[in-house]
Amino acid sequence: MNHLAIATNAAEGMSALVVDLADMSCFEVAARELTDTGCWIVSDKVDLLKEEVGLRIDGFDKLLHGAVIAYGDNEAQISFEVNKPASDDKRREVRRPVWITAIVCGKSNPVSMKCRIVDASRSGCRLEGEHLTRLPDNIDISIPGLDLPVAGRIVWHKNGQAGVQLSWPFATEPAPQPNELIRKLQEEKAEPKPKPVRKKKISAFGA
Repeated sequence: MNHLAIATNAAEGMSALVVDLADMSCFEVAARELTDTGCWIVSDKVDLLKEEVGLRIDGFDKLLHGAVIAYGDNEAQISFEVNKPASDDKRREVRRPVWITAIVCGKSNPVSMKCRIVDASRSGCRLEGEHLTRLPDNIDISIPGLDLPVAGRIVWHKNGQAGVQLSWPFATEPAPQPNELIRKLQEEKAEPKPKPVRKKKISAFGA
């Protein structure tokens, strides 16, 4: 990989969403000093992040997989050089209790319902709600704040709950390159904003 840095205004950055893979929380950040190996994100909530995150840069339809490697004042450094966990590591993941209202949709049929995520880890979560048995095995989960559905596979049902194996929508190689991001940002800034159209007033007696 080459190491192309984006020369954006450091104070402004680019609009992005970050999702904590440990507990599925999501919030808006500004991404700056973006390279193909990492970036800094700015928000007053960065101290809530655990370790592994997904970063959704505005304008791109996949998450960049990253890990928090340093913290500053209202900012965190993210590395995209993340080692994929071995299959046996999933059993050692910490399941964190959460309370997230989500919309779950079936991939193979139109079934859609609201339910709660009651615990989560990087590779899975547990759903709670009525009629979960109506869902097919393969589902999409929409969580608050993240405008990308997270694919999942139901692996068990019991007493109004379901265990789900998650497949996060990470970008595959090649990931979006920094020069693509800066070009898109520059294009958005260069686009003239349309002028508002004044509506013609019409009275009861005609124009």
